[in-house]
Amino acid sequence: MTPKGSDHINAELMLESMTESVLITTADLKAPGPYIMYVNAAFEKMTGWKRKEVLGKSPRLLQGPRTEFGIFQDLREKLEVGKVWRGRTVNYRKDGSEFNMEWSITPIRNEGGNIHQYLAVQKEVTEVVRMEKMLKNAREVEKRRLQEIERSKRRLNKLIDTQNQTLSLFTKYVPEAIVKKALTNKGAENIMLNEKVDAALLFCDIRNFTGLIEDLTPDQVVHVLNVYYSFLSEVISDYNGQIIQFVGDEIFVAFGVPIRITDPEVSASQCAIAMIKSLSEINRELNAILPQSLTVGIGINFGPVIAGNLGSDDKLSYSVTGSEVVIAKRIESLTRGRENTILISHSVFEKVKNIIPTKKWKKLKIKGKNQKIKIYQII
Repeated sequence: MTPKGSDHINAELMLESMTESVLITTADLKAPGPYIMYVNAAFEKMTGWKRKEVLGKSPRLLQGPRTEFGIFQDLREKLEVGKVWRGRTVNYRKDGSEFNMEWSITPIRNEGGNIHQYLAVQKEVTEVVRMEKMLKNAREVEKRRLQEIERSKRRLNKLIDTQNQTLSLFTKYVPEAIVKKALTNKGAENIMLNEKVDAALLFCDIRNFTGLIEDLTPDQVVHVLNVYYSFLSEVISDYNGQIIQFVGDEIFVAFGVPIRITDPEVSASQCAIAMIKSLSEINRELNAILPQSLTVGIGINFGPVIAGNLGSDDKLSYSVTGSEVVIAKRIESLTRGRENTILISHSVFEKVKNIIPTKKWKKLKIKGKNQKIKIYQII
């Protein structure tokens, strides 16, 4: 049982109260039809057209220059078989202003089941379209930005690769510590260029190298030296040594210059021991080429030296010079005729005597010095 006065629904009143635009047309889809039979108040508000102005006219009065007619291709096909059609395009108000409209059209059937009217529910989506365009544009901007970032990243990686290749090549000829300090200001107070400093100095020379290589081809000689230098360079790096120069089969290494380190005499002595130990690996690598095993002699001294860049404006070489360098070389020369021998000066001995086993060797007369210097052997 229903309340009195509520035994039916007032359809027109319901349509009038809707906030969305409603338009009802005849079922004749052939031009010039269909014709408008009804519009609600929301339609008048959205389009500016009064109801009396549009009744009996075609809904095409809302179309204009920027209406996308392509969206109507399947409209007739769907509506004639009773399907709902949906679309969105630009329409025009009575004053000619544009707005974006989204709508759906539903067939209305009579008691016999035949389509006799179409009901279109319309909604203005101008702001939605504007926001969608803004979002699309933002996505395009972001896409272009990401593409540019990727291009910049590739360019940067290529530049870094080139710089790394250049740095790698450069450090083959210049001590790596010098290169790195030259490329950055960080830690500049710890680098000693063109200064008088205390450093440990190590010379390492292959015993009877000329005899070992006399029957080798030039390529084999280069291979022997490259293997030898590669192994020892790693050992030297492990003990914070800086290779100052390769001269034939001789290596000149400094500890405590150009980068300051703690107890360079100890580092140099421990490095020398490790270099001797690494010879077993080097000899295994070169066993098929050399007639006998490589052996070396090492001399170590500690004292003040002049360290800096020597040369012309267009060609410089980092060098360590001074009488203490000469003494280190003289100490190394005492090992000739002895295999895998490490000799050190008294200044080095004083620092390592409680750390590394040693024994007295003999005294060395140095040109320009009144007294002979004491020499010790690491055992």
